[in-house]
Amino acid sequence: VGQEPEVLKVVAGWAVEFARLPVLVKLTPNIGDITVPGVAAVEAGAHGLSLINTIKSIVGVDLDRMVPHPVVGGRSTNGGYCGPAVKPIALHMVAALARDPRVTVPISGIGGIGNWRDALDFIALGSGTVQVCTAAMVYGFKIVQEMADGLSNYMDEMGFTSVDQIVGKAIPTVTN
Repeated sequence: VGQEPEVLKVVAGWAVEFARLPVLVKLTPNIGDITVPGVAAVEAGAHGLSLINTIKSIVGVDLDRMVPHPVVGGRSTNGGYCGPAVKPIALHMVAALARDPRVTVPISGIGGIGNWRDALDFIALGSGTVQVCTAAMVYGFKIVQEMADGLSNYMDEMGFTSVDQIVGKAIPTVTN
């Protein structure tokens, strides 16, 4: 789905109307202001927001054939860039939505999460949950237990008894 606010409202509204499960709308970072589609999804009745998706990219060019990589049948297209390099962009966008009073639904953070500290960055900036893909593919699913253990140890050291106590804790210090 395009992230034009009116189109997103219609499609998200249909999903909410007909789904039997909660609907989280996944937002693209390939936009100027993440609050525009985020607020549109909330207005459509979405139960939550997840972000960010991959960033459109081209990884390089086959300089002998003058075709961007990957070359398939002599042609190419853009792909999706993910992993640790997208984390700062994802954090910025999560914080922008968490700071917007119109965003009244849970946020699930995605993008460059490879350890418990990365996950905690997202949580401190407003994500109630986080999602991990690239790191799990690279390091295996054991990374999830390592993240849970690291977060648990941090919470014990800092005196937190619930992750909910940390969600958005850094937001009051974020300003333009």
